[in-house]
Amino acid sequence: MSLLNELVQKYTAVDLEIIFTNVGIEVGKINLINLQILKEVTLAQWLLASDKATEELAIKANNFARLQWRDEMNGFAEPIEINVASQPELVKFCNFKDVDAFIVGYWKFLTRPPYIGLEENTNTPENFLGFLQAKGFSTVPNYVEKVMKLVPEAQGLLVGTDTGKIIVDEFDLLRAPEEVVVGQVFTVEGVAHPKFIGQTLAVGIDDKFFAPGVTVAPDGKWEFPFVFNSAGNRTMTIASGVHTIEIIIKVKDSVPSPPPSAGTATSKHPGKAAIKLSASVGVGGINTKNDIKAVMQRLHELGYTWVGSPGSDRRTRGLDDAIKLFQSIIAGEQRTNKADGRVDVDFFTHQWLQAANAPMWVLMPKSDPAISFVNRELEQTSDKHDFGTHWLAEVILDIARDYHNTHIEANPGAAPFAINDISLPHGGDTPHHSGHETGLMCDVFLPRQDGKFGGIDFTMKAKYDQKATEALLKSIRNQKLVNKKAVFFNDPILIDRGLCRFALGHHHHIHFAISPPPRA
Repeated sequence: MSLLNELVQKYTAVDLEIIFTNVGIEVGKINLINLQILKEVTLAQWLLASDKATEELAIKANNFARLQWRDEMNGFAEPIEINVASQPELVKFCNFKDVDAFIVGYWKFLTRPPYIGLEENTNTPENFLGFLQAKGFSTVPNYVEKVMKLVPEAQGLLVGTDTGKIIVDEFDLLRAPEEVVVGQVFTVEGVAHPKFIGQTLAVGIDDKFFAPGVTVAPDGKWEFPFVFNSAGNRTMTIASGVHTIEIIIKVKDSVPSPPPSAGTATSKHPGKAAIKLSASVGVGGINTKNDIKAVMQRLHELGYTWVGSPGSDRRTRGLDDAIKLFQSIIAGEQRTNKADGRVDVDFFTHQWLQAANAPMWVLMPKSDPAISFVNRELEQTSDKHDFGTHWLAEVILDIARDYHNTHIEANPGAAPFAINDISLPHGGDTPHHSGHETGLMCDVFLPRQDGKFGGIDFTMKAKYDQKATEALLKSIRNQKLVNKKAVFFNDPILIDRGLCRFALGHHHHIHFAISPPPRA
């Protein structure tokens, strides 16, 4: 076994709660939800400091963090002198007898006086690393940035994989709607085996195939926009050789408007609107004053308040950003980088702005013990991933009710449905996530056997409540808007049961995404 593999295997197996208690870190001041995150970011530190367990200090002294000798480490390590290129004299470092001693010793090192207050800085990887750097833990330039780049690799090592790609034998579907209305543009997205990269997959509608099809990108992803111009149960086929995917999409002439009171626990939907535009608005648009004012008023009443004053007729950066976010939402995208930021008269964005179920941008629902729902994200005042679409807010509450009725009532004391990250206050770039920019995605904490949630992964059998997790996944999948191909969690047993799919970094939480509803 290589030294790196030994480090990873042993760190995967340890319980940080026990280590913290033994070395004097105040566990009560640390949210248990963050323990797995701390594991990932510290392993990333060690990968950087030890050059992935190949550096001399790691090999000779089981010191993967380049911890210099301090008297407080007596009983946890012994001093060893090592040549350092930048120093004229030998430098004393900590010499650990084995990997287990290093893991304990690393956390003991952080109980020293310079690191008083560590517990209050464990809510995010960046806060943890920034705190250490400010206390002189490392003099490496751009230390936080360099460690954060290694976090995905650390996550992969901790779950026994070195890739974040969804592995498929041929090609598979990631995203397609179940229902749309005539004229509603939507996106079909999938992933393919590397052997298909650069190849063109045939796309068929009902009994006809269209040229040129869709090309598989270098990252193995493929996607294309589509729109149906007639109603009915339509069949879409993606094909290459003998392998095919068949998608059934229900296309309606129209859908009824939701009742006037429809909305979330935190907002009321303003309903449909007639927005008369003479020309395009936004990036590269004609941007007449009356048109700008009309679009700004509608976006503002839908919750995109950063557009500026609803009575203004001046185009702002906030307006452009809000249009891009709105466009990305109605297209079902997880990021905002594909939107053009322009509302064209009578086209897709204009139609959705007027819709009775146009997506609102809202604060996510508050915790509600009556339906066993906890919004942990709202309680974390240092984190602002509290916002998203009203579509997602309604789905979240429906999941909570379903899970409460189908599992909690029969299992009193089981963990609640507890959510974490959604999107930032104005949507857009989310540094901690690949996605989560459009208010259509939600992270969910794992249920624990003690009735709490988070701070574990599925390999921690003594703490992980697989029965509750299975029930929760079923409640998630019961919701019509949930994209069944985008429910990610890495428990292989639940994957085999068809409840979720594998994705890197999803060993300690569930991720799900929703698709836009048919336009009303």
